[in-house]
Amino acid sequence: MAEERESTSIPLSQAENVGVDPEDPAKSPPRPSSPNSSTRKACCFVLQSWVSKKFMTGCVVLFPVAVTFFITWWFIQFVDGFFSPLYERLGIDIFGLGFITSLLFVFFVGVFVSSWMGAAVFSVGEWVIKRMPFVRHLYSASKQISAAISPG
Repeated sequence: MAEERESTSIPLSQAENVGVDPEDPAKSPPRPSSPNSSTRKACCFVLQSWVSKKFMTGCVVLFPVAVTFFITWWFIQFVDGFFSPLYERLGIDIFGLGFITSLLFVFFVGVFVSSWMGAAVFSVGEWVIKRMPFVRHLYSASKQISAAISPG
């Protein structure tokens, strides 16, 4: 006949506590943390994430602006320093003359490069720059950026 097995039934209330030893922290069930603590942690995480994203957005926006201002300031100082001995000899001391000279310099470079002779000089200069080991990478990257923001 069929073998009868002994049934070991455990009441439901005791079944939950099988293998639980209140004395052993490794076997004891995790204690629920207070709802206030988990909410606070979640809020701090969300706030920290939001602040971090906004800070990085600010960096991404301000970095190109700062670089542009730095390069523009350097260029104006360079042109002003280049022409300042000429201004001193002529006895001219006008505030902002370096800025105006810088704008005129950029304009005349644009006019020159637009001509066939200027384009030829520019292409020779570009050929020389593209042969320089480190400079060619910088020039190529800046030329791509200029092409991307160029009005026409």
